[in-house]
Amino acid sequence: MNKEEVLEFITKNPIFTLATIDGNQPRARMIMLYRADENGIIFSTGREKDVNHQLQANPAVEMCFHGTEQNRQVRIEGAVELLDDLDLKKQMVEDFPFLKPWVEAQGYDVLIAYRIKNPRAITWTMETNFEPKKYIDL
Repeated sequence: MNKEEVLEFITKNPIFTLATIDGNQPRARMIMLYRADENGIIFSTGREKDVNHQLQANPAVEMCFHGTEQNRQVRIEGAVELLDDLDLKKQMVEDFPFLKPWVEAQGYDVLIAYRIKNPRAITWTMETNFEPKKYIDL
């Protein structure tokens, strides 16, 4: 896969596992991708959620996307950066209406947006299971 194919794959398979570090304990949870394009890979969470506190303490992450139809896995590693962009948050709420009641009750500051910096991806399929890893800079 090349960069464009990876971005297309994760856009078509937007639910991913996000792995973080909590002290010396790994943590993982399912997250929904907001956007993946030439401007980066962006997702959101809540200000008071554990994942936000973990990312503030240690921005190193790994994302794992799975495509059932292709039986393919794409893992992306990097470090996240906080995006302090009100227009982006407004667009997220418009695109994800389930966020609207939450933001209406608590304001846009409750919503935290992150972009992964300097990401690189590896892909996995049963056919490539034992091949050496080939990283794809995104």
